[in-house]
Amino acid sequence: MKKSRIDFKEIQNINCLKKCNKEKRKETTEDDLCTETISIVDNLPVRCVGDWAMQKIFHLIQYFGIFTIGMKTKWEGNINYIEICSGPGRCVDRFSGDEFNGTSICILEHEAFKYLNKAIFIDYNGKVIDTLNRRIVDRKIDNANAIFGDYNNPKEICDEILKETSGQGLNLVFIDPTDCSVPFVLLKRLKESLKNVDLIVNIAIRTDVNRNIRNAVLSPNTHHNVKDKYISFLGSEAFFNNPIVIDMAKKGNQTELRRLFREEYMNSLNKIGYKYFDFKAIENYYDLVFATAHERGIEFWKKATAIAFDGQRSLF
Repeated sequence: MKKSRIDFKEIQNINCLKKCNKEKRKETTEDDLCTETISIVDNLPVRCVGDWAMQKIFHLIQYFGIFTIGMKTKWEGNINYIEICSGPGRCVDRFSGDEFNGTSICILEHEAFKYLNKAIFIDYNGKVIDTLNRRIVDRKIDNANAIFGDYNNPKEICDEILKETSGQGLNLVFIDPTDCSVPFVLLKRLKESLKNVDLIVNIAIRTDVNRNIRNAVLSPNTHHNVKDKYISFLGSEAFFNNPIVIDMAKKGNQTELRRLFREEYMNSLNKIGYKYFDFKAIENYYDLVFATAHERGIEFWKKATAIAFDGQRSLF
């Protein structure tokens, strides 16, 4: 039975081992690509994901549809979708063994895709790029491609995007890492290069941050690598200099630390030109943080996130 009203092209992958714990995944995956099985749909690699992944994709696709259809007549057809840390296009739920479309294929198969000028998928893994490009070719799509890009080299990524889009039009950028290692300078460079950009960033706030933030705040000498990573991610040291943050860390108030971390991220976004923000919690794992410079964008986001993964509409 389908889990949401979006067609993820779900099918049971009988070759999935299921219920692989963290240690087992070290043996059966490489950069999150399963080494034990392939897609039973197209015989290409699949990404091993948790059972929350489909909810993340659902909310992204909801926004993509509303955003693209709502703007299709405003930019002379020059709307671009850009995804960083894209993955190969098909996923397998390591708990259930269900195989389904990832974000990139959901975008390509969405009814609103026809309104895009270009879709660009960026990843640092050559196998991921080759796999996704094969899936794009199989669908006979000529205005989408997957390219190499390391988010630790913002100039290189932005130069590649500019080659594809000429820096024109309206852009929706989705950044989907597995931890908080994407440097904020990438977002700053994207805004400077592309000008008109709505951002959705997947923040591992209940995994990476939850596990490490207290030590980074209270023991910076022994956990300086983690602290440096978070400073790079947030775009400043302000979070670690905040006396309220230090007090909350001493009290072990993880909820407040997460809120302050997210707030500091939004403060940095505000400094580079974003005015409207919101976030959607994905169970006890991630936050999808949304940022836009325009009031219309936040209206679209509120409308998109009013519908829950199970199809129920929020009252607020």
